Amino acid sequence: MLVDSHCHLKDSRYGKSPLEVAEDSKREGVALFINIATSLEDSHDSSKICSEIPYVYGTVGIYPHSDVGGENSVLISGLEKIIDANPKIVGVGECGIDIPEGQLQRSVEDQKKLFEEQIELSIKKKLPLIIHNRNADALVLEVLSHYKSSGLKAVAHCFSSDWLTAQKFLNLGIYLSFSGMITYPSRADLREVVAKVPDDMFLLETDSPWLPPQGHRGELNYPKYVRIVAEKVSQVKEKPYLTVASLSTTNACRLFNINL
Repeated sequence: MLVDSHCHLKDSRYGKSPLEVAEDSKREGVALFINIATSLEDSHDSSKICSEIPYVYGTVGIYPHSDVGGENSVLISGLEKIIDANPKIVGVGECGIDIPEGQLQRSVEDQKKLFEEQIELSIKKKLPLIIHNRNADALVLEVLSHYKSSGLKAVAHCFSSDWLTAQKFLNLGIYLSFSGMITYPSRADLREVVAKVPDDMFLLETDSPWLPPQGHRGELNYPKYVRIVAEKVSQVKEKPYLTVASLSTTNACRLFNINL
């Protein structure tokens, strides 16, 4: 049994409903899905999806470059209302810092403020935080370090940095989540992290429809490909596949407080 701890089930490129995407993956052994939100509208959709599909749970959150121009207070209040209305909302995010190669849609300083407010929401609601981090290791770690004694629970989604950085996240009690990137031939540095991460501190994800694993690059990604991620973790950690599946499922259910 597998959990895809980070997927986006509603995407027009699928040409299928969230239920159809999930059912297709369920037939491949994925028993549980965490549907991740990236905007206020997406958060409403996430709540609707997890209300309609028994084995799907959801999050609410504002991605660093979503809802640009919206007032933070309005956005955070909107997220809180969705959380209060639906017990199947199990996390806040994805949120964090995103510094792309091109032009920023939201300044780094504004991203930081929005990130901090979502961290505070996750602490207030006692829900884990799903961290998005692109080209911002130092700043993300600096922000998170301020909440070390706050009871914050969190996962570094789609972890893509080196072992030195991984240790800094782990020292803050933050889980690392691995995606199809660990299958890319060029990412030996990431496979080193997979090999060394403690058995009780990793999750598996697809980030579908993005980041398909090796063998499917250039295609849409699907939650069912979390099995490929699990197989690579099994190979790198030199543990049986079923052990990796069990560990990752246990870790995800612990983090998101889900009883199977």
